[in-house]
Amino acid sequence: MHILRHLTTVLLALAIVACGDATNNPANVGANNGTNNGGGANNGGKTDNPNVTNNDDANNDFVNNGDANNDVINNGANDPPPFWSCEDATPPTGLPTIDWEHGSNEVITLATPGHSAQDIMANDEGDPTVVGKFAYGTVSKDLEDESIEVWIDDCSGEYVRVGEAITDSDGRIALTVPLEMLPGIGRYAVYLRVMGDNSFTASTLRVLPAGTQLIVFDIDGTLTTDDLQIFQDVLSDFFAPILGGDYVPEAREAAGDIVSLRYSQGFVIVYLTGRPYVLTDITRGWLAELGLPPGSVHVTNSNTEVLPTEGSVGTFKLDYLNSLKDAGFILNGAYGNASTDIYAYDGAGVPHDRTWIAGPKGGDGGTVAVGDGYADHLPEAAAEDDAEQPFVR
Repeated sequence: MHILRHLTTVLLALAIVACGDATNNPANVGANNGTNNGGGANNGGKTDNPNVTNNDDANNDFVNNGDANNDVINNGANDPPPFWSCEDATPPTGLPTIDWEHGSNEVITLATPGHSAQDIMANDEGDPTVVGKFAYGTVSKDLEDESIEVWIDDCSGEYVRVGEAITDSDGRIALTVPLEMLPGIGRYAVYLRVMGDNSFTASTLRVLPAGTQLIVFDIDGTLTTDDLQIFQDVLSDFFAPILGGDYVPEAREAAGDIVSLRYSQGFVIVYLTGRPYVLTDITRGWLAELGLPPGSVHVTNSNTEVLPTEGSVGTFKLDYLNSLKDAGFILNGAYGNASTDIYAYDGAGVPHDRTWIAGPKGGDGGTVAVGDGYADHLPEAAAEDDAEQPFVR
């Protein structure tokens, strides 16, 4: 009886030891607790173990160091996206032409091409649309019902073809660019080719997230010393000499410096001008010659929008600024010189203390006067904080 009692005790002890090994042996944890083990077959590679580093789950991009509050170290999942600058590829050349849809266009296209394309500011929540205007000669005769091919630099090292569109009765096209063609937030060179003769125009597409901070600059009278309002006949006395190359506008003192400063502070620059579309390329060339930083150039779409009144150029600018706001962009500040600028900036909600006006209108409507140049304004502007953008440029 004593021997039997002793044998029972030994067997009971062995059973207890065996149970303990099964519970605490790491080799057995997965078999008994698969849902909580990072290597278990039941959880697809995820882990609830606070001491495990999970490198396999794309939606769980963190390292947990096992503290009691389950704090994580973010390895970049929530960092702002990078900003792509895709403008270095060589535009396509030597492409085959096609026959004109209408014989009359063969005559029209004997004149010098005068095509233009607006720069586009689009948010990243939908497919952007690029636009173009195609015309020939000094009278800007529209190219109607003809094929236009659109290409874009997608940072692959060459332009890629987006598609083609047919010009309307005003010589204009609009073509949607599928967002998946682009690598992300950024600035993209666009090339628009007339398929009948290989003449072309170009523009820039900016795809930006909501919350992007903008600074707006008028051009004539703001960056230059002359303003179209001093001319009674706008087209003949002001724009025609620019178009013919007889007159090159003179920049205001430190105009280039203030634009460059705002760009270096991280703002996206918008050049909003009452110049007509026929001056699009000349305007871009003048900005580049002055050494100004890249910015989105927006001109009027018709000659009726260039008149120096609130109902004309003032409304044109106001409507465009409101479209930028509707896209989710923030109008952080604006520079101008004319009463129509003040009208547009005020209507779009630009704060008066961030509306800087050059020349005699400075100070009107609670705006900030900067005088005849920007040298005195530069130190104050330089003291401001950099823009907080939802991307990394």
